[in-house]
Amino acid sequence: MEKIRFAVTSNKNDNRKLIEQAKAWAQQLQIPYVKRYDNGSLDAMLADHQLDTLLIAGKNGPQLYSPEGMLLYHPGLGKVRWQRVVQRHEKDNFLTAMDIRPGQRVLDCTVGLAADALLASHAVGESGMVVGLEASLPLWFLISQGIMLYKSKLPELLQDLRRIEIIHAEASVYLKTLPENSFDAVYFDPMFRQPVRKSSEMVPLRPLAFHEPLSPETVELALRVAPRIVIKERSVEILQEYGCTEFVGTKYSAVRFGIRKRQ
Repeated sequence: MEKIRFAVTSNKNDNRKLIEQAKAWAQQLQIPYVKRYDNGSLDAMLADHQLDTLLIAGKNGPQLYSPEGMLLYHPGLGKVRWQRVVQRHEKDNFLTAMDIRPGQRVLDCTVGLAADALLASHAVGESGMVVGLEASLPLWFLISQGIMLYKSKLPELLQDLRRIEIIHAEASVYLKTLPENSFDAVYFDPMFRQPVRKSSEMVPLRPLAFHEPLSPETVELALRVAPRIVIKERSVEILQEYGCTEFVGTKYSAVRFGIRKRQ
């Protein structure tokens, strides 16, 4: 993965506590701290320091700024889907494909904003385990901090969200470190080359995300780790290339979930 160039700063007129917080993050991540311009835009700071993004310490937690916009952690549509499943008892194609139960272990190799991991966490419950991988260092930091700081009037949602363990790692590397049968299911949601639809909330995320395509070799590594692999893609044809033999989603769905089981 090409290294993302980023530094830490704070919001304008922030107090000393947040400036110290920004400096502590910079030390933790081993990246530069840059003083926020008194008169000058964030774009000017990116250009002057030759950065891809800025990690900003704000009163509501970390934010990431890139030329595509500002990103503050939120579960996005994951919250809507969680409410449909938990409060309305509706079905969700992701959960149907995963076929997970309380107490099971799930590895989400492309955790993103943890929308799918949130549903998986609810399905496996307190006795289960959900681990999410994020290859992008700035996104990993935003997400791992964000799920702890996120506020909601739904206590059960917060419990499900905060049980997710977020690890900074690339799936192809991390899978090699795991013993056989470490998980019950492994999930991949690779970044599509072209977005399915233009979502304003996802635009700032795309330039910071891991864009390498999912390789057949990585899928084989996952099969050693878990007996069930689920991959999200745009078409059955692509999923068949990964060896998937079962599919969830109708022909009218924007995406399909492909299932591959260990022989």
